[in-house]
Amino acid sequence: MSGCGCDTGGLKPVDDAIAELLARVPAPPAVEEVALRDALGRVLAEPLDASFPVPPWDNSAMDGYAL
Repeated sequence: MSGCGCDTGGLKPVDDAIAELLARVPAPPAVEEVALRDALGRVLAEPLDASFPVPPWDNSAMDGYAL
């Protein structure tokens, strides 16, 4: 493979490169439960599904975008 620069040596195996990258990733922050009023600016630890549609009516007339 001439011209690609991959035959010059010094390249790491893929598994080693992935392991090195994963070692540098910080651990996720601790999960804690807070009251809804204290949740502003926080990030959910897991997906949240609405228990009912919001808004409760068909709002397709307002959806989308214009060019």
